[in-house]
Amino acid sequence: MMANDSLITLALLIPAFPLVAYLIQAFVGKRLPRMGDWVSVSAIFVSFICASIIFANMWSNFDPNWVVTAHWTWLDSGTAAHPFKLELGVRLDNLAAVMLFMVTLCATLIHLFSTGYMRDYDGKESDGYRYASFFAFLSLFTSAMLALVISDNLFTLFMFWEVMGLCSYLLIGFYRHKPSAANASIKAFMTTRIGDTLLFIGMLALFTQIGSFRFDDIYAAIEQGAFGGETLGFATATFIGFLIFCGTVGKSAQFPLQVWLPDAMEGPTPVSALIHAATMVAAGVYLIIRTFPLLELGGVLPLIAYVGAFTSLFAAILAIKQFDIKKVLAYSTLSQLGYMVLAVGVGAYTASFMHLITHAIFKACLFMASGAVIYAMHHEQDMRKMGDLRKRLPITYKAMLVATLAISGVPLFSGFVSKDAILVSALAYGGFEHPEHMFLPIAGFLTAGLTAFYMFRLMFMTFFGEAGDKKHVEHAHEVPWNMWLPLVVLAGLSLSVLFSGSVTGGLLGHGDFVLGGGNEWFVKLIKAPVVKVDEHFEHLLHQAHLPGMIASVVLATLGIVFSWLVYKSKTIPAEKLAKLWPNFVHKAIDNLYYFDWLYKDVFIKRVFLPFSRLMARFDDLIIDRILVDGWKDVNAVVKTFIGKFDDTVIDEVLVDGVGGSVPQYLGASLRTLQNGKIQRYLMVAAVALLTIYLLIGVL
Repeated sequence: MMANDSLITLALLIPAFPLVAYLIQAFVGKRLPRMGDWVSVSAIFVSFICASIIFANMWSNFDPNWVVTAHWTWLDSGTAAHPFKLELGVRLDNLAAVMLFMVTLCATLIHLFSTGYMRDYDGKESDGYRYASFFAFLSLFTSAMLALVISDNLFTLFMFWEVMGLCSYLLIGFYRHKPSAANASIKAFMTTRIGDTLLFIGMLALFTQIGSFRFDDIYAAIEQGAFGGETLGFATATFIGFLIFCGTVGKSAQFPLQVWLPDAMEGPTPVSALIHAATMVAAGVYLIIRTFPLLELGGVLPLIAYVGAFTSLFAAILAIKQFDIKKVLAYSTLSQLGYMVLAVGVGAYTASFMHLITHAIFKACLFMASGAVIYAMHHEQDMRKMGDLRKRLPITYKAMLVATLAISGVPLFSGFVSKDAILVSALAYGGFEHPEHMFLPIAGFLTAGLTAFYMFRLMFMTFFGEAGDKKHVEHAHEVPWNMWLPLVVLAGLSLSVLFSGSVTGGLLGHGDFVLGGGNEWFVKLIKAPVVKVDEHFEHLLHQAHLPGMIASVVLATLGIVFSWLVYKSKTIPAEKLAKLWPNFVHKAIDNLYYFDWLYKDVFIKRVFLPFSRLMARFDDLIIDRILVDGWKDVNAVVKTFIGKFDDTVIDEVLVDGVGGSVPQYLGASLRTLQNGKIQRYLMVAAVALLTIYLLIGVL
């Protein structure tokens, strides 16, 4: 085991290496061999080695309460009566160690994949010096996510949260020659700003309440009951918790701010993999996992559960009708993020984080596998033009099949372990403990079946059947090693045994556990801070485990079988199946439930733009013409008045009058007394003495 100081140093180096790579790429990348792609790949690989050392130290301790922290005072001002201090620092615990390992692993493989995907078949840069810029942005994006993970406070977390927002804008709009990419980058940036603004307000309210942004101080304040009182008519903990969750709604694309994520597919496929797996959208879920005790205290968890359940279900329905292979995966990400949020909402802290990790691995594999297909198909993304690629891309097919089985929740694979934990928790909460919330498990289980259906629809349309575009399919061949190697690694990490110690993911009870003391390591090491164990709910979880597991396996099986019947054997024609649904349902799905229309044509065009024009007119007529230009006229009147006052009162009355005429009159009067004649002086003196004598006599 390493000393704590050494671990803190390693933690600081993890985001530092890709940050240095970004600076090198930004300034001299285009002058380096291969435009410096090896700089970015090497930097994130070194970060992965550092993260692996931290993970090994966590494993050797094997303590759910393992924490290593260091913090420093960044700003100290104010007075003794009103102190103002900002402390920044690093926090390493089991949550951070696992997250660092996952992010650096996925990012390393995505960087390696990019060295192939971002070049054409001759091995030349596909977009000039933009190749160097791509790796610069990729390194900065990764560095920001890693710095966010090790932050021990919301302040620096928010700083790196915003850096990721900038990087997403740059990378989603990387294909600057495509107007759709430029529009998508602006849409992502502006939509997430809504959640970010509300999150920042929540942070300010939090600091006002406890005087700190540090997670340890937040946990301590909860235990001490420091969140009493109200803010704007709401309980303070509820107010702050809701605003923090709004940050997740924006970053993790939850209802109603989900509209930006599917359009983010306009960026290069490696960017899609990084955003959907290891960085941006994962950061939103990571935020509510870190602040879970505060959300629970504020009573925000039921709202979080419903947002997650609704998002997971409606996104899964949208995925069914997509033909763009990346769009299917995009809506899949929306749906799986909804699962994670649902898990937090029903109190399944560990299950939510486990699904965050398992999903990152198999979703990175899925996106890069789709990128390999797109690359082989000369950048064609329509699945209707694919087909019969199974034998032409054998490695890509097998890796994508493993990842598809994982996301579908099939036993033996990681998705079964994490998804089963979420569904069981939702069933225990909404089915047993709070029957009034039955929608939560229903949405979860329906989503499980739909996920298996649309993911195998993708597999059958892409790798089986007849080729839609025979010219491109016939010329397709397996991608280079630097593109298929990441797929193989991630597919291998999508097995259930790595997360539970069970070969089947717990399907056979404890009869197939193989990791000894490390069995169920994830559940043993990842524990929510502060929260007390609810023995009644634990009992309900035990009751819900078997029916929940059976239901999830049955629904996944039905989804796969039904997809086979429709898209592989075609026993049930897809066109006939589509006719079973009313036309308005198809229109609603094709128009993405009209959210884009609602936001663009109603809110923006009919509300915000007219309001902004009204404000512009107010600014022009009231502020500029009356208050600014009108003030000029007021100043001219005041100037004229003051000029007249100065000429009349100051000069003529006070200066020329009091200062001129009065002294002249007094001088002329007194001059007669001082005429130089001694007789007058004696007479005046005698009169004065006589007056004094008379006054004394009288007195």
